[in-house]
Amino acid sequence: MAIRISYIIVFLTGLGMLFIGSRFFMSPQLAEVAYGIRPETAGNYSFHYIKGVRDLFSGLLVCTLVLLNQRKALGVVLLTAAIIPFGDMLIVISKEYNSLVQAMPHIMALIICVVAGLVLLLAKPVQKAGIVSNSFIKVIQSAKNGRDTIIELNILPGNKIPWHYHTLFTESFEIVKGRLEIGKGKEIHQAKQGDMLTIKPYEKHYYNNVYQEECIIRTIIKPGNTDFENALLLLKGLEADGLATKAGTPKKLTDLALFVRLNNSRMMGFQKFAEPFFAYLSDRAIKKGYLDTLMQQYQNR
Repeated sequence: MAIRISYIIVFLTGLGMLFIGSRFFMSPQLAEVAYGIRPETAGNYSFHYIKGVRDLFSGLLVCTLVLLNQRKALGVVLLTAAIIPFGDMLIVISKEYNSLVQAMPHIMALIICVVAGLVLLLAKPVQKAGIVSNSFIKVIQSAKNGRDTIIELNILPGNKIPWHYHTLFTESFEIVKGRLEIGKGKEIHQAKQGDMLTIKPYEKHYYNNVYQEECIIRTIIKPGNTDFENALLLLKGLEADGLATKAGTPKKLTDLALFVRLNNSRMMGFQKFAEPFFAYLSDRAIKKGYLDTLMQQYQNR
């Protein structure tokens, strides 16, 4: 619970930073008053714009780390970034026309950075009793033979893939066992055993096992795609080795970048800002042979 609350607070703070950063561009005088200083600018707002860029970057960074569920990385960023509101606080209270009242926004930001940072670094996710811990995957039909891809796999309680879309193929989900929440376009489906949903190219979707039971699905990819097969083999292998979070997200950024690339996933919302960085990480991993090493490890299981 503490981790989830910290995520919510930090994400809202990140959105606030995006607003503040934007305001330094759109209304620099109003922004400087809200900051707590009244410098003489003679109409030159260069430093206001610099402050705006800093806040926009900070907001994008923390929001992206929250959406990618990078708990420890977010904790480190928050603790090291605490120097920013601390410095802002000292600047504001150093002005003779200010008191602690004007410095309160910076004090609150400092508290959020320190407290949320420590919680995210030190708290351990709660493991619920009775949850299936063994992941499995079975390639029923492979694109290696020039046919559609058909894969059966389980989705554990808490596993989820955020909103995204594919450009190369149609993806169908058939629920073999259990239940699964599937977002498709503007609709949310509570799919149960026997249900099937088809996702067309460029159609946004997500899935999330919000139930306290294992879900087994059969996914069909048309036309077949070997990279997609390798992506799921990689993900389930990492999950089985404890190298993925409870949500089913690879813990290492490089592993996550490779999964996103192989899976032909296109991100949405704030996550889209991470796509160039992920492309760089996956390119480097492929050139260094890291992907080949992973696939040799997990393809033969």
